Amino acid sequence: MLRGVTRSRAMTSQFARSSVFALFLVSLAMLGCSSPLGRFTKQYKCELPGKPEPKTAYEFVERGMEHVRAEQFDCALGACSEAIRLDSHLATAYACRGGVLGNTGELLKALKDFDQALNLQPDNGDFYYSRAQVHDKLGNTDLALTDLAKAVALIKSEFGRSVAFALRARVYQKSGKLDESIKDYTEAIRLAPDFAYHHANRAEVYFDKKEYEKAIADYSEAIRLDRTNKYFRQDRAKVFHAIGRPDLATLDEQNAEDGPPQVSTDCKEAVINAGEVTNRAVHLPQASYPALGTKLRVSGTVVIEVVIDQNGLVTSAHAISGHPLLQASSIAAARQAKFEPWFACGKPVKAKGTIRFVFPSTN
Repeated sequence: MLRGVTRSRAMTSQFARSSVFALFLVSLAMLGCSSPLGRFTKQYKCELPGKPEPKTAYEFVERGMEHVRAEQFDCALGACSEAIRLDSHLATAYACRGGVLGNTGELLKALKDFDQALNLQPDNGDFYYSRAQVHDKLGNTDLALTDLAKAVALIKSEFGRSVAFALRARVYQKSGKLDESIKDYTEAIRLAPDFAYHHANRAEVYFDKKEYEKAIADYSEAIRLDRTNKYFRQDRAKVFHAIGRPDLATLDEQNAEDGPPQVSTDCKEAVINAGEVTNRAVHLPQASYPALGTKLRVSGTVVIEVVIDQNGLVTSAHAISGHPLLQASSIAAARQAKFEPWFACGKPVKAKGTIRFVFPSTN
């Protein structure tokens, strides 16, 4: 009988301990832990060759970013989660994990992390920008725009603000608000004028508005800033087709496949001889027909020799053949032309070439 009572008491005690442990697990879950034991279990299982193991929460955030740059998202997720485990009040740790989750398509989980990051640090413009990206992917346009209004007001760096303006411009573009989109891309370009993608993205909006000359100008600037990007040339070719310039479109399409043309020359040479350059112009206005020339019915071809600087701008122009009455207007048009720069030895160089203007007969 005593043995039965003792056994009964032992079972009761074991049940009580089990109940307490179960209640403990439930309490942890109610605190928001995705895994009840996650708070006590190390989340990071990876290594980076030649680098020591992180120790602090900040170091694990940095390690997470290193894994993101290497596109090792599972390891990045572990590192950011470990940062949260070590310091549950570190806003950048939640932003770190939210960024990884956003990259891997777990958008609702990413939103929760960015919400928590902003609860801890409500004046961080970068967090608003990152959450806006998630809202944009989810199709929450109004919420994305609300976050981006905060981002452009709070982000301190000019480049960071330019990127926020560019994202808002893209959201406006997708919503059909093209004027608002151009306004934001213009501000992005003002803040970061040497970032090629801002110019290319604004060009796309100009193309949607059928403002083709402005689109060509923006694509040309993007190409000047990043000559290795073949997509800028392909997109500019699309605009050239739209305005009826298949010759220039073909040139862009060829250069997109083969890379920008290189000129074989002595690297010490000040100016290279580029020959006929009419079809290489990215902007070439028509030469006006002078009134006297029309009255006298003069016609023919005028050849203008030009010198082009490293940026593709004409620095000098003079006529070498053609009717004298047609030369002045041809020179004026040639001076307004713009070209892609010529490259030699990997650097843009000056070039000398000729442009032809054809004046058809007025008979």
